[in-house]
Amino acid sequence: MSDRSFEIGPIRPPSEASSLLLQVTRGCTWNKCRFCTVYRDSRFQVIQPEEIKKNIDNMAYFRDLLMSCAKADGTIDKGALYGYLEKFTQEELQCFYMIYNWLTHGGRSVFLQDGNSIALKPEKLADVLVYLREKFPHIERVTTYGRAETLSHWSEDQWKLLRQSGLDRIHSGFESGSDNVLRMINKGLTQEQQIDGGRKVKAAGIELSVYFMPGIGGTEFEQENAEQTAYVVNRIDPDFVRLRTFVLKLDSEMYLMKQRGEFEELTDIGKLREIRALVEGIERPDVTVVSDHIVNLVGSLNHPIREKKEMLRRIDEVLSLPEKEQKRYQLARRHGIVEEYSHMASIPQRRLDHFDEVASQYPDREGWEAYLNGILRQYV
Repeated sequence: MSDRSFEIGPIRPPSEASSLLLQVTRGCTWNKCRFCTVYRDSRFQVIQPEEIKKNIDNMAYFRDLLMSCAKADGTIDKGALYGYLEKFTQEELQCFYMIYNWLTHGGRSVFLQDGNSIALKPEKLADVLVYLREKFPHIERVTTYGRAETLSHWSEDQWKLLRQSGLDRIHSGFESGSDNVLRMINKGLTQEQQIDGGRKVKAAGIELSVYFMPGIGGTEFEQENAEQTAYVVNRIDPDFVRLRTFVLKLDSEMYLMKQRGEFEELTDIGKLREIRALVEGIERPDVTVVSDHIVNLVGSLNHPIREKKEMLRRIDEVLSLPEKEQKRYQLARRHGIVEEYSHMASIPQRRLDHFDEVASQYPDREGWEAYLNGILRQYV
């Protein structure tokens, strides 16, 4: 049997958890952001359309295999299926189960990997998109990551070609709209490029999901980080603003900056204040704020800006808590027990007492923040 495996990249957004992962590039075109370590040991490569199409063919093979083992009542003939599985290599089994899980969850969306898949020339990517949708006509959504610099690089006509060929949504890690912060973290782009690229994508009819990192500017740029990001959002009017609260990684360049006294971390609560400032500053009513990651201190901020009063209420509820209760909430949230403060009422008293005991071990702010960061690093 010929090799039927296909590549699977390292990351994807939480919102693409049920998506089929199709790799069209490897690594990141920039790979110099001081906060990121994901692609440090890999070199960026563009995968040629012929190779991508071969991987799509392999995906279709596993899909067809499953369909051939389906009985009239919709169940799977396990005997027939196992006859195939026992002949697969470990890599092929991993790919098979991805297709199986994808189809089990509806098989409706595909995410293109890696860190900047739109670095593949639009004409080549369009060819891949058409082929993908021919092989999987039931697909409803195709999404990808895209650096703001690259969004700005392609023309409006090229973006329209990608939309016509089947690209539905782009996730772009803006991190901050502040040029000062972008320089500090060595993001390799400017606010102007963010606005230019974002507008081109939107004009082409492609959904745009931008990411904001509360705390990435440290104490020096706390207010500016949120205010300038809100400015960019108001200029672009993206579909989504996704929150990814900054967590300092010990093997990152920014950790070395902290050790040299060049960067002072914002507190957990300070990062929540930034989120509040962002929500307060966005004026576009149809922009949806999405808090879909456990690193965000309030996890239930999933509303369009027209409902900002409710989002601000949930944030202020946490910000106004007495210190003891605030620390209880931080621990409950950081351990994934609650999404927002109203959920605290369901926590047994013995668990609250345990939280109090843990908090008492870190009476000074520095120790407390270090403890929280230790928990958060498990999730990034």
